[in-house]
Amino acid sequence: MIVIKGGVTTPKGFLASGVKAGIKKSGRKDLALLYSEVPAVASGAFTSNRFQASPVKISRNHIANKMHQAIIVNSGNANCGNGRIGDRDAISMAKFIAGAMALGPKEVLVASTGIIGRYMPIGKVQKATPELVNALSAASGSKFAETIMTTDTKKKELAVKVKIGGCVVTIGGACKGVGMIYPEVVTEKHATMLSFITTDAAITKRMLAASLDEAIGDSFNMISVDGDMSTNDSCFIMANGLACNKPIVSRNKDYCVFVEALKYVSMELAKMMVRDGEGATRFVEITVAGAKTVADAKAVARKVSTSNLLKCAIYGRDPNWGRVAAAAGASGVAFDPDKTDIYLGGTKVLANGQSVKSCDLNKVRKAFNRDTVGIRVDLKSGKASAKAWTCDFSHEYVSINSEYST
Repeated sequence: MIVIKGGVTTPKGFLASGVKAGIKKSGRKDLALLYSEVPAVASGAFTSNRFQASPVKISRNHIANKMHQAIIVNSGNANCGNGRIGDRDAISMAKFIAGAMALGPKEVLVASTGIIGRYMPIGKVQKATPELVNALSAASGSKFAETIMTTDTKKKELAVKVKIGGCVVTIGGACKGVGMIYPEVVTEKHATMLSFITTDAAITKRMLAASLDEAIGDSFNMISVDGDMSTNDSCFIMANGLACNKPIVSRNKDYCVFVEALKYVSMELAKMMVRDGEGATRFVEITVAGAKTVADAKAVARKVSTSNLLKCAIYGRDPNWGRVAAAAGASGVAFDPDKTDIYLGGTKVLANGQSVKSCDLNKVRKAFNRDTVGIRVDLKSGKASAKAWTCDFSHEYVSINSEYST
């Protein structure tokens, strides 16, 4: 696998655009389109939050279609909490693109991000549709990544190439999300995290869904900025087959190669969101080892990643390992605290459930000054492990979110 410069339009046959429709008060680009020049198979994963936004509900319905060619995305308005009007507007967005591009409405997927409870200015979306379609270009992948941003400070995109059966297959991606980030997205079942992945691989819809399910479990579902699950979280992948590899129809060697590349793209995109977390000054990697099962390891890691007390401690360079222990113990996972070890920045601060009196806390404080802070919890209950990623809480986070809707 080779990491290359690019994003969603790097794989063959994908075009994108981003325009100003007037949805955002700032006047920045706020309406984007991702398009495959040939019919593609698609899969999606959506928030498990029961209060789902209208575009999530509509895309969950449309994703069952056999083929897809376009995804329309707006930023600046979540289209959530708007009842039947919101559902109608999300359907209209798909219909606008379908009508302009001679597609069936269910061949178009929809995503939105922004403030909850404000009606979509659907007239502005309709008016901007011709410009959005006419602006489609293979050179506009970065413009797409920029347009979907809300409180993000930088665009997030990535591409890789991998050989499958002698053919070069490309996977590209773009995402947004720096606040209201604690995804638990489920394949084809359930700032908001929005992720868009494209590939020119030839793969069946069933195997594409399986690969996405594998990829999100260790990436998007293992990050947290603030522990708040969004109403709009959505992850889409489209595969158009233009790489001309032998179609992947089972969990064979080619499938494994594809999944590993997809996992890499998903994980790197997920980490980009955490690194750009609202007000974040530190990136935190939490490793849980020695668990009985992977599910146990993930549960502990995710619980630690959402500890507001720990995140404040990291921002203040306070080596308070008790906050890690308390979060692990509150995870609901059965383990023996008297066997547990905890490391902060590589320094063991808890050994077999007992404070290490000889540990150098100044060394830990110095570790907390690095851009990346490592935390390790060894449960010594088994052989399973998992990683989660989070960031610190700063004064800036409070400032951003205390004024978000105003």
